[in-house]
Amino acid sequence: MSEFELIVADDRTLPLVQHLRYRVYCAEKQFAMAGADHEARILVDSADRLGVTFALFEGAELVSSAQVIPVNPLATDARFAVFDLASTLPRPDQGAVIVSKLVTSKDRRGSKTLGPVMRAVLEFVAAEKRRYIAILAETSMRDFYASMGFEALKEGIEAAPFGTVTLMVFDMKDERHLSGKSLAGWMFKPVFAR
Repeated sequence: MSEFELIVADDRTLPLVQHLRYRVYCAEKQFAMAGADHEARILVDSADRLGVTFALFEGAELVSSAQVIPVNPLATDARFAVFDLASTLPRPDQGAVIVSKLVTSKDRRGSKTLGPVMRAVLEFVAAEKRRYIAILAETSMRDFYASMGFEALKEGIEAAPFGTVTLMVFDMKDERHLSGKSLAGWMFKPVFAR
């Protein structure tokens, strides 16, 4: 049986996260990413200090990570302009987070690694009292995010180097989640019972 441990990355573990990002985005997907250090084989992101980065370990191996960045949709940092949350969210005044750099090592995709990461993201959003979770989804991930309760709000967004992506949003106040009728609402019912 697998033993997972989810932590908030700090100065000691962030280099491991940056290496996993490098493996997925630069080595595997061959994206030309800003912040890539090809000698050190890490992918540094200036947004790392803006929120939290969750790191999921199985034993000593980092298997997945996600960056969660709180934003004010009405005054978004220029780095996140591609999300266009002010004009896309139904209630931009109720706060949001952006999930970025959600990566899983190639040999662990399709395993049970996303559950602990998703729970941590939902708990973070609930604790921050924000309403929305926004993510830019590549075509191959749209169905997965939709199954978790994310809705496609804007399609055809050009986001280099990822290509054409879809803005998908999870609404923490969606009745499907609150009543446990969505997959996320069912899996993480205690988060919505607060």
